Amino acid sequence: MSLFSHVEPTAQQLAGAAPTFASILIVDDQRFDRTRLKKLCGTLGFNTHLDEADSLQAMHDRLSKERFDLILLDYHLTDGTGLQGVDAIRADPVNKGAAIIMITGTENSDVALQALTMGFSDYLTKDELSEETLQRAAITALQKAQLTRGMARKSTKEVQMHDTLRSFSRECAKDIKPIVSRMMRQMRELREIDQISPEDAVQRVERVEGSLRRLWNFLEDLDELGAQSPSPTVSGVRSTNDIQLRVPSHQPVKANKKLVRTPSVFRRRPD
Repeated sequence: MSLFSHVEPTAQQLAGAAPTFASILIVDDQRFDRTRLKKLCGTLGFNTHLDEADSLQAMHDRLSKERFDLILLDYHLTDGTGLQGVDAIRADPVNKGAAIIMITGTENSDVALQALTMGFSDYLTKDELSEETLQRAAITALQKAQLTRGMARKSTKEVQMHDTLRSFSRECAKDIKPIVSRMMRQMRELREIDQISPEDAVQRVERVEGSLRRLWNFLEDLDELGAQSPSPTVSGVRSTNDIQLRVPSHQPVKANKKLVRTPSVFRRRPD
């Protein structure tokens, strides 16, 4: 028996967790053991594609040609050990996410612990191999591998989203800063409003309101963009330039304008 205790799922739980198909590579230097494993794989309860290798080098060749969901890797091989083989599997760009189960003819707690630490999903001795033990180990290993791949994809997406948001914020800042800078200059001009003619005073106030309108329209377009896409994308970053093109950089001053103060955009809350 294995040195590791397992909480054994019921047959119903195994059936519900079993995949519909798995491609399996059997790596063992003994033909008898490979034949036995192939026979046991036929009783896993789901469709399988089986391939085999009798050495680490042969495993390398198979990894370069096919993608495998599960690898049953013997510990004692003619050209190395299963622990050396796991490094090759994790370095393979196609099969690095495959589930791996160590199969060994001898029970060694140190080897078992090292195997599990290195990323093996399970550790089975050839003496304890049966339809039930292999089925349980295979289904559990495939589930773990699927979960790990899902977490890796999620992590990658989160990094991509973070980079996109950072780029998006930079683009927005580049468009908003000139508007705010112009408003600051225009607000400084208002300090002299008591020293200029009423016509110039009205024009200066209108320029400030024009800048505020532009800023407001920019924010309105950002709000609309957010409503169309819950998560900013690369296309969303490009849209900030489109926003800038749609909004004029200043409000034209009409000639011979009567000295009537233009209603402020802040008189009522925009819809």
